[in-house]
Amino acid sequence: MAVYGRIEEVSETIQSNEIENRLDRNLESHVEKEEQVAFPFFRLIIGSTIATVFSVVLPLLLDMVSPSQAQDLYIGWALHQGGQLYSSYYASHGLIYYLLLYITQGGILFALVEWLALLGGGYFLFSSTEYLTGQREQAKQLLTIFYILVSGLGFGGGYATILALPFLFAGFSFIAAYLLNPNHDKGFLRLGIFLGLSFFIEPITSLLFTAVVTIGLFVFNVGHGRFVHGVYQFFAAALGFSLIFYPVGYYVLASGGFGGAIGSLLYPIDSLQVFTNPQLMDNVVFYGLLTFGLGALFLVFLGLFQSKASRLYVISVPASFVFLFVLALLLFSQEPLHGSRLILILPFLLLLLMTSIRGEHSGRIARRRRREEVPTLWKKFMRGNLYLPILVVVYLIAVPFVARFVLHPASYSEQHQVVDRIKQETSEGDQIYIWDSHVQIYKESQRLSGSMFPSPLLYTNTEENKTSLINDLKENQPKVIVVNDKVALWSEVETLLKENYQQVKTDYSEFKVYKIKQ
Repeated sequence: MAVYGRIEEVSETIQSNEIENRLDRNLESHVEKEEQVAFPFFRLIIGSTIATVFSVVLPLLLDMVSPSQAQDLYIGWALHQGGQLYSSYYASHGLIYYLLLYITQGGILFALVEWLALLGGGYFLFSSTEYLTGQREQAKQLLTIFYILVSGLGFGGGYATILALPFLFAGFSFIAAYLLNPNHDKGFLRLGIFLGLSFFIEPITSLLFTAVVTIGLFVFNVGHGRFVHGVYQFFAAALGFSLIFYPVGYYVLASGGFGGAIGSLLYPIDSLQVFTNPQLMDNVVFYGLLTFGLGALFLVFLGLFQSKASRLYVISVPASFVFLFVLALLLFSQEPLHGSRLILILPFLLLLLMTSIRGEHSGRIARRRRREEVPTLWKKFMRGNLYLPILVVVYLIAVPFVARFVLHPASYSEQHQVVDRIKQETSEGDQIYIWDSHVQIYKESQRLSGSMFPSPLLYTNTEENKTSLINDLKENQPKVIVVNDKVALWSEVETLLKENYQQVKTDYSEFKVYKIKQ
């Protein structure tokens, strides 16, 4: 009877455990379904729409696109007229990016492309954050901050970086899953594919982002005794990258633009001036104050010195150093000042925000237990920086409006008069040149630039590019050259105008029009 009783007790225990396990599985299934329903699709759609309106729609409709972005939009239209990318047009970004501009012809339809990119970027940013930290509510807050930053930093420019974000964070989501549970090597082939796609959209940002995750994975694997796994992951990612790189790279090579592509990739480094940069103080004041206002330096400090889980620390440290490197590129750059150039820091700023969240879980079940009180990201970032990030965003949006409608209304109105005059003095197929930063005049007048550098103020801070521009003007002999009096003429161009061009009588206050001598 005693034995029978013990068997009965064991049986009851087994049944009890089965019931408990079944209840646990049902509970987990219920939680999973609840979380799927709770995924912030509405926030993604609304945030993407607002950010697209501010970054693309308003600047395009109101003619407030940044000079560098206007050049990219011009290339998207000009490719329909003929010529090859990197050889006929100076392209500072990747082939896929210009393919999208070509498809949309550099017009308002591009807003749809960015909307989809912001939707995908937000989705993978949220997923990565939840994987890495387990804090769903804080991941939602990061999503809100992301769209706020894009609205300001991306106002009128930086579209290539924005389009690269969904691929960068899609790849990072695999890394986040691995850092949370390093008992698998899944997704690294796809990681390489995503990084390859982002590289052919925005090369510099993608290479630096790759450096961050590579260093982070290496340190994590060495620290966890998984060096061999790290080697496998590297080769798997390299294979995925090559699946994109070789076909696209072969196309660029076959089209004769490989040298130009390499030159544009190295330009940000080749054009730097550290001690003899006449624009250094302006850069320090402009980009330095904006970066400080964004709370970025505070986040760098947290990234380097905040106590956190190792999976967060191995990302925050390299992200901090790469962030400072990108900031140095901006400070020592000689390109025209524009707030949208700060979009380059956005991917690394997001990583620092993500890793500043305190993750508290170490497994699947533990991820369900997220009710503990933790400092909110919004409070830490916005209130901790006295809401200066909001002020920076408002400033970046307001300044173009002030410049457009208050400070320089005559300049913008004269642009349209110049367009009409160009159409009078030239025929379809004639080339012109605009000695100014307003390269949108080309597209508005339906005339191609007489040089692969549509503006003398963009990408001409190396002797090679400067010489190329002068040679283009001499060889192509644009029928009309429009000169903004506020933009200094190079001595070589002054000589060219005196010898080969005659000034057209106009009543413009800022522009002079020169027509080639017959």
